[in-house]
Amino acid sequence: MKLSVREGAYRASPAELPLENAFAELARLGYQGVELSTQPDREARGYRQRRGIWAGKLDATKRAAIKAAAAANHLEIPTLSSDWAWGYSDFHPLLAEWGRGAELIVEDAKLAADLGAKVILIHFGTSTGTWDQAKGILEEVAAEAEKQGVVLGFEGSIWFRTGLGGQETLVRMVDEIGSAGLRIYVHPHGDTASQVKSIEEVGDRICALHASALNPEVDYGQVFTVLRRVGYDWYWCFEVAEDLFAASAKGFDKLAREFGLPR
Repeated sequence: MKLSVREGAYRASPAELPLENAFAELARLGYQGVELSTQPDREARGYRQRRGIWAGKLDATKRAAIKAAAAANHLEIPTLSSDWAWGYSDFHPLLAEWGRGAELIVEDAKLAADLGAKVILIHFGTSTGTWDQAKGILEEVAAEAEKQGVVLGFEGSIWFRTGLGGQETLVRMVDEIGSAGLRIYVHPHGDTASQVKSIEEVGDRICALHASALNPEVDYGQVFTVLRRVGYDWYWCFEVAEDLFAASAKGFDKLAREFGLPR
């Protein structure tokens, strides 16, 4: 199993820590992949610039440069995360207002294809709506993502914010749509039993995995066992604060050796 981390957790602005420098630092820490966030920067409006990339500001040359910078540091960009959805939902709290949101997901899918990313973490932020509204949006964007050879992974742990139930109803939604372009991005939380349950519930619908800080109370042997059972052996992506980047990489390497995970 390969190891990646969400780059957007760096506190420094892109001007203070350019993306290519962040790539070099993450490679030095032992990561093999990096997850980039998609969100528009706000520097022009007088705010501190946030870390991330935005499809509308990246032409073909700039996209190729980002991919090359990662490769030069022996890093993949396996996943993107559509973090703009949180801000979008602040202004569009109903799924009925997600016409432009669907277009942005498709733009992220095209960006992912250009960067070599295979999966995009998507969600609706805090927007709520009906089952049919959610299904209509997801059917539309999944069909477009499939054309790009990209999988949209709806984050199971925050699906409940739609008002449509817990992760188990997201499983039903994915099955109803039945598209190769829509799967589930799993983020196990809590104790060992809770983490195992969240993975088992998704089963082979899993397309990617987020992990919080390593917890010494969790039996990761059980977590890795259930991941093997559902057929997942791709990236373990840490979603942690910058202060935990180094410790998380070292901790995962120790677990990988302990449980015989291929790296």
